[in-house]
Amino acid sequence: MKNFQQKRLTGKIPRCRCGMAGWSLALVCFCIILFGNVQIVSAQTRNVTIDVVDTPIGKVFDELSKQTRYKIFYSDNVIDSKQKVSVNFVNKPLKEALNKLLEGTGVGFEIKSKKVLLFKIKEASSGPDSKKESNIVISGSVTDENGEPIIGATVTSEKTLKGTITDLDGKFSLEIPENTNLAISYVGYRNQIVKGYSNMIIRMQEDSRMLDEVVVVGYGTQRKGNLTGAVSSVKADKLTIAPVATASNTLVGQLPGLIATQSSGQPGSDSATLNVRGFGSALIIVDGIEASLDNIDANQIESISILKDGAASIYGARAGNGVILITTKRGTDQKSTITLNTTFTWQGVTKMLKPASSGQRAEMEREAWLQSGQPEASAPFTEDQIQKYYDGTDPLFPNTNWYKELIRDWAPEQQHNISIRGGNDRLKFYGFFGYLNQETMIKKNGGNYERFNLQSNIDAKILDNLTLRLDLAYSQEQRNYTTRSMGVGGSIWQDYWNTLPYYPATLPDPDKIPYAFGAGVGGLHVSSNRDISGYDDARGEDLRGTASLEYKFKSVKGLSIKMFESYRKVYSFNKIFNKPVDLYTYDPGSDIYTLAGTYGSKASLSQAHSRSEMFTQQYSINYENNFNDTHHLTAMALYEAINYSGDYLFASRKDFMMTAIDQMFAGSTEGMTNNGYASEMGRMSFVGRVNYSYKNKYLLETILRADASAKFPPGKRWGYFPSVSVG
Repeated sequence: MKNFQQKRLTGKIPRCRCGMAGWSLALVCFCIILFGNVQIVSAQTRNVTIDVVDTPIGKVFDELSKQTRYKIFYSDNVIDSKQKVSVNFVNKPLKEALNKLLEGTGVGFEIKSKKVLLFKIKEASSGPDSKKESNIVISGSVTDENGEPIIGATVTSEKTLKGTITDLDGKFSLEIPENTNLAISYVGYRNQIVKGYSNMIIRMQEDSRMLDEVVVVGYGTQRKGNLTGAVSSVKADKLTIAPVATASNTLVGQLPGLIATQSSGQPGSDSATLNVRGFGSALIIVDGIEASLDNIDANQIESISILKDGAASIYGARAGNGVILITTKRGTDQKSTITLNTTFTWQGVTKMLKPASSGQRAEMEREAWLQSGQPEASAPFTEDQIQKYYDGTDPLFPNTNWYKELIRDWAPEQQHNISIRGGNDRLKFYGFFGYLNQETMIKKNGGNYERFNLQSNIDAKILDNLTLRLDLAYSQEQRNYTTRSMGVGGSIWQDYWNTLPYYPATLPDPDKIPYAFGAGVGGLHVSSNRDISGYDDARGEDLRGTASLEYKFKSVKGLSIKMFESYRKVYSFNKIFNKPVDLYTYDPGSDIYTLAGTYGSKASLSQAHSRSEMFTQQYSINYENNFNDTHHLTAMALYEAINYSGDYLFASRKDFMMTAIDQMFAGSTEGMTNNGYASEMGRMSFVGRVNYSYKNKYLLETILRADASAKFPPGKRWGYFPSVSVG
């Protein structure tokens, strides 16, 4: 690490005899020295204020960069960005904050030219083992084809997998075994394998295929090499590696700046919450319109792009938390191919705390009674009874493991899909049908999640300069749950802990349900069984239809107009039926059943219907042209209008005379409830974008969006969202 130090002068200062010119020169020198010191010190003393608890260190680095405008470079080989830290800095210099933050991590840093580079601190090797390894320290630099240093390139030993990244000058140093090859990689450049030696210079070559790759951006596509905004993308082959139920879970760890958090393992509710740079939920755009990612099969997706910061401004007021662009697969100019995928998966609980045995539970209850000062004579259990629970030989003193009784180790999931893809230069087509079934972890009547997906995308060239696109997508979901929630912190898991082990799991009479406390619900065996305590069923349908026409003018090279219209309808239905349950205890000696409690008194039913519609219109003029293979210009002007409408209806009744009829008319009219509403809302927008590149080296992108929303009062409905980026 480089430290800036001032030399200290000592000794006698001779008397200076000089005129005004001498004093002026001295004053100028003093100012220059002072200014230089200020420049040096300012980089070290930019102050930061941050207070976080159990927060990923990567987020802390982002906040430090935001406050100081210093870019922090590091790789996962140096420090794990997901590592949780707790810090409290109040107006601390950046250098002091970094020293404290990285204390004990074995990571150092260097500050230079508004950049901070993190690196591993080398430890001096000692002892006989280090001599046996015959390691050598090699150093070098990594540059591009023009000799410019590449900052942050990854240099890894092929033998030990130890690695480092290049510093602000493109230099690196790494300890490796003798005769070991190095792997060097950097985004946008071809990977290289070279033999390691000292003072080596590695020139990286651009990966033209990667730079020429087309990336989906707002209202269009761009060549990856011409991107200036914060855009990340991932292709289809990365999304189908693991057989997951929802496409959102495939994005975990796939894209920089995207935080995917799965907060539930309940089938049908296990999708991930997607946050860009750790803020609120991002705007999801599927094939040009607002949609949900939760009901899309990952096998339907061609690519996913994330727009961050200024790049997201093209979506205006809705893009404050970033934008996720989903592009589904389309037909290709090739022979028709049929693809069939079938997967069977078993899902299990990663970790479950072991419940107390009946002897342990009885012993703790007795101890709690005595410690509270209550008389021993009236304690809930005697020592002899507790011992019988531990022995487990007397059927009157059972030890029920409710987890093994009710929850299976592995729950099955099956996923099947078939697709057809092909076409020619005039007509291209893509068709998809998918089916998914997930079961819960409950052994008996615990419910499941079922989904069907259907999609058809057609591209037809009506004329040489007129293209038609017709897209249709439909999904149907069915969620069959228990009336008690299975999600994180859900009440069904509270029932599990409240179901006591010193009650039996079954009774001699199979028509009678055993009492097991359960804090008012009788036990997990009651609330986890849909046939016993009732059900919570939900059905949803999502229909999307899109038509677009694009006309390319022959008279003006690169000029085209496009019309895009889309309709989306979402329907949902939810029905919850609660059944009352009588709970019994049994005395084997007298063969008598005693009513010990009830779950609910009479059956109740609630139903909810909701419908929402969205109609999107987009009309745009586009221009793209190259001038003398030097200047490349792309421009777009677009008008967009979105109309939303929806309605909702809810009704409930209680005091059903019997549970055999689960229809609304069978409930009592006394205390019944109903509610409903309808809504309408609209948006209107104008969007402009200009991209310019000079020899594909110097890039400029400008965006301006004007948004009007009916949510705001008249006279204040317009908002403006500009963006400029260079590269």
